[in-house]
Amino acid sequence: MADSVVPTFGRPWSALQPALSPAMLDAVSSLGFENMTPVQEATIPASLQNRDVVVEAATGSGKTLSFLIPLLELLHRKRTRLSHTEIGAIVISPTRELSRQIFTVLQELLKLTALPYTAHLVVGGSSSATNTADEMSVLKELGPDILVGTPGRLEDVLCGRLRNGKRLKSGMITASGGVRGRPRVSAAKLEVLVMDEADRLLDMGFEASLTAIFSVLPKQRRTGLFSATMSEALGQLVRTGLRNPVRVQVQVHDRSTAGSERRVPASLAIRYLVSPPDRKLAQILRLIQMGGPLKYIVYFSTCAAVDYFYRLLRRMLCPLPAIVPGGKRTMREERDRLREHFQGGSVSVHSLHGQMVQSKRQATYESFSAIPPGELAILLCTDVASRGLDIPDVDYVIQWDPPTDPKSFAHRCGRTARAGRSGQALVFLSPGAEETYIDFLALRKIPMVPADYLWQDSEGAVTMEPPADAISLVEEESDLEESDDEADDAEEADDGGEKKRRRKRRARNQDQLSKYPADTRSDALLELVRGLAATDRDIYERGKLAFVSFVQSYSKHEASFIFRLKELPIIEVAKGFALLHLPSMPELRGRPVSRFIPYAIDTDTIPLLDSKREAHRLEKLEKAKLAPPVKVEKREKNNTDSWTDAKEAKDRARERKLKRIRRRDAVASVEEARLMQEIEDPKIREAMAKDPLLAKRMISRRDKSLRDMAEISASKNQSGRQTATRTLDDIIADAQSTKRKSESSSSEDEDSWEALARKEAIRKKLAAKAKGKGKKFTFNPGFSDEENSSLVISDTPMAVASPAIAELAAWTWPITRSAAVSIAAKASTHPPTLAAYFVAPRMAPRITR
Repeated sequence: MADSVVPTFGRPWSALQPALSPAMLDAVSSLGFENMTPVQEATIPASLQNRDVVVEAATGSGKTLSFLIPLLELLHRKRTRLSHTEIGAIVISPTRELSRQIFTVLQELLKLTALPYTAHLVVGGSSSATNTADEMSVLKELGPDILVGTPGRLEDVLCGRLRNGKRLKSGMITASGGVRGRPRVSAAKLEVLVMDEADRLLDMGFEASLTAIFSVLPKQRRTGLFSATMSEALGQLVRTGLRNPVRVQVQVHDRSTAGSERRVPASLAIRYLVSPPDRKLAQILRLIQMGGPLKYIVYFSTCAAVDYFYRLLRRMLCPLPAIVPGGKRTMREERDRLREHFQGGSVSVHSLHGQMVQSKRQATYESFSAIPPGELAILLCTDVASRGLDIPDVDYVIQWDPPTDPKSFAHRCGRTARAGRSGQALVFLSPGAEETYIDFLALRKIPMVPADYLWQDSEGAVTMEPPADAISLVEEESDLEESDDEADDAEEADDGGEKKRRRKRRARNQDQLSKYPADTRSDALLELVRGLAATDRDIYERGKLAFVSFVQSYSKHEASFIFRLKELPIIEVAKGFALLHLPSMPELRGRPVSRFIPYAIDTDTIPLLDSKREAHRLEKLEKAKLAPPVKVEKREKNNTDSWTDAKEAKDRARERKLKRIRRRDAVASVEEARLMQEIEDPKIREAMAKDPLLAKRMISRRDKSLRDMAEISASKNQSGRQTATRTLDDIIADAQSTKRKSESSSSEDEDSWEALARKEAIRKKLAAKAKGKGKKFTFNPGFSDEENSSLVISDTPMAVASPAIAELAAWTWPITRSAAVSIAAKASTHPPTLAAYFVAPRMAPRITR
């Protein structure tokens, strides 16, 4: 496919106002750019006029030069003198590959302009702490003026490396004791801050690092934010410190549709193919065979899927004797069998995802980028390679499944059709609810057109017409209905409404799948792949992980109103991953698993190609067979019932807790009833009935003195001890005698040493409690040992004064007002006004009130 460069409709670089320096004009001309793109023509003048900019433009429109050229021009015009440890500009990007790409372009500009500035790349991914220390030493020795990197490593350089703790928004010492090291550079004289792919940087994953970086940057600076999908993140831009920014939004209009707006380049043709999920692999191989020697990028949602299909396609399309069991002979036999399904020649297969070590990621990126046009190569990757990367000469982008984040769709497609070249993109959709994704993207100004289903004849040639042996699935539907009836019979215990909903959903899925004629060649290809997995344990195990990770990713899709797990034809998905058997997972409950035919093999016999790993595996397997069986008393947990079992376990735990609460309440009720019976005064009983918290405090022993006095009074009343009617002088005399007796010697009855110890503990506790609580007072009976002054209150004799009250009068406690009120009002079998006689006259009105 020849590249067709479209006009950029821009003016020459010399027409810019303010004008660029002669050195920069010569550098841009040396790079081969004669005219500006629309985004460059709108952004560079605003930046040179010291304005903050927010730029949204389609992928491949020239955004990198839109911020690198003003960055160098501003530093050159300011002529700011920077010391060895000071920096003048920072460029932040979300991925290491994009940072390295920006750094490469910046280095080229510095070389061509001969400006007296140095740049340095700071990204994570070091394999050891030693390598990280070496990188920091190089940074310190170089003393760069411009830093390009990812948020995490830039935070370490600008704010100091965090040790033994968690990041906090404020302070150098964290809650867990972590401290930051010394910053490697100073940003006090920073002039320019650029955030590429700003909407991604503003996501929650980078929030802590960005907050730390912004805290050390000066407020007076120029800031630029660049991305292809900026509108969703505009609400958070205020955090980056923009000052009255200029928003630049470059729109692309499609002339073929009356000038309608679109967010992808006009030279990019995006197609969609609605087909059963088990035919994706065959469609990709047929597309590659028909397209010829092109460079393809195939996107997957998970790293496990990338690993699985990388090993699978490498075994199929570019086999080596080292990765084929049986050596060259087996490799030739497999190649002959594969020739019936793929006749595209030799293919170079690469993989790239976020869980790879940095050195391997960089080597893969460089090797795929170095492949010249005219060679057939495939890069399997996740969204780590979807933003900003300028991989040369990419002709076709294929999406095995739509991205979990809908914003990544345009970025994925944007790896092709860059800088005015033409390109194509294809996305696979399952029949049913996923077809709504077409209208969803149309609302986001990403138009798509349907793609033709590719067939293969008996000779292996790819055509767009179904062959004569293509049988409609409608003929096989009767068998499927019988299996569904069997499933319904097995669900007799279920409620009728649930059975009806399941039957209706299965019927709807079958109606959608029945629209597509049977593709026997695709089924034969999947059987061939299953045969390969049956000879290589690495492929077999990675296939299961890829399938499980895909289902989990599908369930977390942000557009869940379109991508519903219940509507996913999960059995066809399992067939598309060429599984030998279905794994045990809760998502398969209620699905027609009888439609999946397991591969006839004992999975324990599938070998690993690495002899050492295989020997270790066989040794462990043999030990497991010789080990005595372990008796498990509890029923083994069935993974397919995990959700139900968890719910039942929670219900059982809740029921046990309720039983404990009921038993405790029953005991408390009995104790409360007994205590109410022991209190004879009707007014106190009425007060306790109105204040249930008092009874609960007494029962729970939070008010031990009240409980003890009530029990002493009740026991003396039960023993038949009658208290004669006494005057106030008699009560005072008894109180003085009791107090002197308790101070002089120990008693063996009520005032035994245990009782005194208990009283002393109560006194200390109340004294400690009253230390920090406002006004304090002494609970005094109104007399002392030196004086017998009478109380300035009524001389009316009191009837039936309990010994507990006399004992209470003998005590002198520093207590709070609330405790005194509680004791005075409800401590004994006498009304509240009686207790006021034992309190100092100045406190009596306050307590009895």
